[in-house]
Amino acid sequence: MRRKSQAALEFLTTYAWAFIIIAITITALYYFGIFDFSRYLPQKCTFPSQFRCLDFSLRPDEVRIKLVNNLGEDIQVTSIDITNDASTPISCTAPSTPFSWTHATDQNLIFASCSGGAYIPDTRVELKISMSYYAINTPSKPIHLVNGKINGKVLSS
Repeated sequence: MRRKSQAALEFLTTYAWAFIIIAITITALYYFGIFDFSRYLPQKCTFPSQFRCLDFSLRPDEVRIKLVNNLGEDIQVTSIDITNDASTPISCTAPSTPFSWTHATDQNLIFASCSGGAYIPDTRVELKISMSYYAINTPSKPIHLVNGKINGKVLSS
């Protein structure tokens, strides 16, 4: 009986060591970012079809977005805001509003002096942009709200 228990104990000990080595290997791979698949995702700028996103850049202190007005009419932008889901949201100086925006033209929106909100160089961020506007030629001038999203890596310089 004693030989069987010794063989069983040696069997379990051998596989316990193998399990510990596998656990340490997986932990090391996770620590060094092997399982971070977000770095393989493309950068993207998503807005509704009324405002096509031509380009964007994320710099350590500013966010630049280039949008085209595809509404079919001139508009007046009343407010524009940027935020994210961090515990302390990003804080930026928004472009001055109100401003007029002619149909089929592009507009460079620059959010300056950005800080907070996990907005750190060489990290990926997801930013949400909200813009309120109304059509200039519409008599009652109802306010419309459009939301966009930017997902990309903050440049280091």
